[in-house]
Amino acid sequence: MKCKHYMMSAPTAVLDTAPLSEAVAVMVRKHMQDLMVVNEAGEFIGTITSFVLSKILTPTEPQSAEQAERETAEDVDNRLIPHLHRKVVEFVDPAHPVVNPEAPLSEALPLFAAGYLRLPVVDADRKLVGALSSLTILRRFRF
Repeated sequence: MKCKHYMMSAPTAVLDTAPLSEAVAVMVRKHMQDLMVVNEAGEFIGTITSFVLSKILTPTEPQSAEQAERETAEDVDNRLIPHLHRKVVEFVDPAHPVVNPEAPLSEALPLFAAGYLRLPVVDADRKLVGALSSLTILRRFRF
């Protein structure tokens, strides 16, 4: 079987020129750990992950237990707010692996085993044509 037989067509993506606030809103609304990023031509640029956002939310200096206890939700918000106007492309991992729709599924499986949540499926021109995850593979089963 090929990747195209298991992929989800028209995956959720955000433009590389969009503000980070848009990407965060999509990720929160759709409960996504990662989000694919494309340019205006629909070419896959990379992904933005919740791990990147966690780094932004983390205090820059180590905190004592006392400081951590006093921290408020506003303190956490204030670490994110200065970044929300910046472009998504500034936070993208461009090295995220991709698969071709004609590739055998066996090429994707080791990437999932290595910890990737979702794989972009791109054509020869790097246009995003789908997404593949272990869940899209498992959805073929009826439990």
